Amino acid sequence: MKGSGIYRSGFSEQQFNCAVELSGTILHLYLENEKKDLLIWNLRSLQKCQWQGSQLILTYGPAPHQILECSGPLAEKIYRLWSGQETYNEPKEFKYKGIVGVGIILLLVAITIAVFGFFFFLPWVGEKATALIPVETEVQIGENIAKVYSEQNDMNDSATYYLNLFVKQLELDETYKIDVKVIESKEINAFALPGGKIFVYSGILDKMNSYEELLALLGHEVTHVIKRHSLKSICRSAATGIAISSVFVDVHGVSSVILSKANEFKQLDYSRDLETEADDNGLQIMLENKVSPKGMLDLLNLLKEEGVEMPQYMKYLSTHPDTDSRIENISENPGLKTTFPVNLKLQNIFGKLKRCI
Repeated sequence: MKGSGIYRSGFSEQQFNCAVELSGTILHLYLENEKKDLLIWNLRSLQKCQWQGSQLILTYGPAPHQILECSGPLAEKIYRLWSGQETYNEPKEFKYKGIVGVGIILLLVAITIAVFGFFFFLPWVGEKATALIPVETEVQIGENIAKVYSEQNDMNDSATYYLNLFVKQLELDETYKIDVKVIESKEINAFALPGGKIFVYSGILDKMNSYEELLALLGHEVTHVIKRHSLKSICRSAATGIAISSVFVDVHGVSSVILSKANEFKQLDYSRDLETEADDNGLQIMLENKVSPKGMLDLLNLLKEEGVEMPQYMKYLSTHPDTDSRIENISENPGLKTTFPVNLKLQNIFGKLKRCI
């Protein structure tokens, strides 16, 4: 459904006419400014939606809030959806079918541990058991946890649009469909969920100066996905609870143990070996996409500087330990000597992404 409106950024009184298109619960705002910017708003992320006379006023994002004024059939449709007077198709609920498979697999693992008496090694076995978990089940787990994060945080839908557009330009392993979302926060952080979901905080995007740094970050997090680092870490930490639930064939218990760990994903304690693998493979992804690997060094130096100057952002560094060692490791990589011309397409998308932060 299409219409028109008036947009204000919140940073000034300047306003722009815009074309507005509603698709499901997503608003596309095509601004009539010099850069012809496109903004993406999810109705679920609106701060307010209220009528002033015949005008519908939409308030979006953190302060200073962005404002959209519209009227007519489009405005009525938006208000009905936002207020719940009209329903829309919800995504399919998480099914326990995959979790049942996890329970059966981990039940066998638990029995094996009991027979051989290696309860002390349960976390190690839990990590190794991830090789038995089907990709389909892993994706279902990631989607359910991603839904929790999306509902609990303010999302930057415009930045999310351009970040996924950036990802679509890349040559990546096709085992998982990579889907990136931007959380509106000053926190310097990014984390990967099992199955292809990646969350990036606007704080780290705001600090970046080049598309090379962005690809370095994405390459690192994509590696956590394709190498199943996130699943290994969460199964390792949850192994005892999962095994106990599996022994008693408590499917709901198994799922609750996994989902209870949802809030730990952004602070997963990856080992030094996994972090090194993520850096090395991330750099290889940059080379395969013909992007200067120097961006990886720039990213690591950025994280180091932010950790020193802004202690409140140390969470990111604690989940990615030994930044100096990581810098030294990347500095010794022979791929760093490879140079490539500027990728104008990625540079252009990065510029549009930065304007949304």
